[in-house]
Amino acid sequence: MINKKAGTKSLIGSSCVLTTMLLLGSTFFSQLANAVPSFARQTDVPCAGCHFQNFPALNTFGRHFRANGYTLTGSQKKIEGDNISLPATLNASIITKLRYQQQGSDDRGEVQWPDEAALLVGGRLSEDTGFLMELGMGPQEAEVAVDTGDGSLTCTNPADATTCTVNTGTGEGGGDVTGNFLSTKLHFNVMDSLAIIPFSTDGLGVGYGFELLNTGVQRSQRPIENRKGFGAAQMLGTASGEATGIAVVYHTDDLFVNYSHWAPTWGNVDADPLGGLAHYLRAAYMPSMGGWDMGVGFSMMSGTIDVGANDPAAEVMVDSWGVDAQAQGTVGEMPLGIYLSYGAAPKSTAGSAANTYNASTLDDATALGFLLKLGVIPGKTQIYLGYGSHDFDEDPAGVAKMISVNEATIGVQHMVDQNIKIELFNVSSDAEDGAGADDKSKDYTMLMLFAGF
Repeated sequence: MINKKAGTKSLIGSSCVLTTMLLLGSTFFSQLANAVPSFARQTDVPCAGCHFQNFPALNTFGRHFRANGYTLTGSQKKIEGDNISLPATLNASIITKLRYQQQGSDDRGEVQWPDEAALLVGGRLSEDTGFLMELGMGPQEAEVAVDTGDGSLTCTNPADATTCTVNTGTGEGGGDVTGNFLSTKLHFNVMDSLAIIPFSTDGLGVGYGFELLNTGVQRSQRPIENRKGFGAAQMLGTASGEATGIAVVYHTDDLFVNYSHWAPTWGNVDADPLGGLAHYLRAAYMPSMGGWDMGVGFSMMSGTIDVGANDPAAEVMVDSWGVDAQAQGTVGEMPLGIYLSYGAAPKSTAGSAANTYNASTLDDATALGFLLKLGVIPGKTQIYLGYGSHDFDEDPAGVAKMISVNEATIGVQHMVDQNIKIELFNVSSDAEDGAGADDKSKDYTMLMLFAGF
């Protein structure tokens, strides 16, 4: 999470840190990382076989592997017989991030460890079925700071018990700290081009059911760490958060259509699966043009969801749409990725259930983003520039206070090995508050070590 403190830190100064890390990383980390994540173990394909420039962004083959439910295998031994075709080894990975974030030259910074530490188990479940489960832990502050109190008594007259009150928590405590998360899905290949995918996630959004592009329409499927620095759906919040549902997907080599019947919930929740869930429609066309891997997509969600502990429950509504595009190819010998996206969350209607992604009844929330990422040393080092613009109503319950946040991200990634990434980036924002004043509290510099093994 971002500690909002005033001030900025120049990327030039931080580059000294990166240079030192790269020199040490090239000589030290490369000696340690001989293992590769679970899908590479299952398929005998190195990480670069499925990812464009570096993980987690997918290339053409990576999309094919995911679209077919992670069922492709290599030389790995299998247990096979009537109605069973299962890898003899349970393929697993551990993904972890170590981050250091600084906001301003007078900020001592914050070490974020583990920002994410996840056990991923997935791959082939049968000849026509695959699965993925992510179980993790990472420290995260509670969204609302709550002091639970210590149970002590405060008495105006200690001799008279009727003047005593219990301290139940009116202080400024930090509240509970929880970082546990779980995402899981089963991918059933009903036919060659048709799949049914039940899914549930506590943070990755409805796109977790099925997504192939790298434009930020699904939270963890992105080319850079700062997901809100280039992805319109991430800025709006429509491509992250809790989601449970079932996706019905039609896919070919250059096209997919995903319809998901879903709710923005996770865990044991009362719901009407037939008439009380929302709709998510996602389609993308992915042709190859002149040696470039192209993609253009459209997404929308709508519907009012009847979920909760009470029956009838308070209704929740979702409403948004977006368009996105990507181009992945080479300039000379250097790989180049270009990613564009635009989205909107329409305003809520007075007297009806509020739009989960925009409670304002006055204005639509909109977002625009793009990213350019160039591999200056193919297979090793990439530089990138991202931009995001997000307009929304800060005070939907009162007087409109339209906020405009324009954010630029400049960074560099270095692959110590195919499964170990060092990333340094600086975020510079031009954010106006409701009164039109500049707010620089979002500026920060981050250094991250990301490894999968």
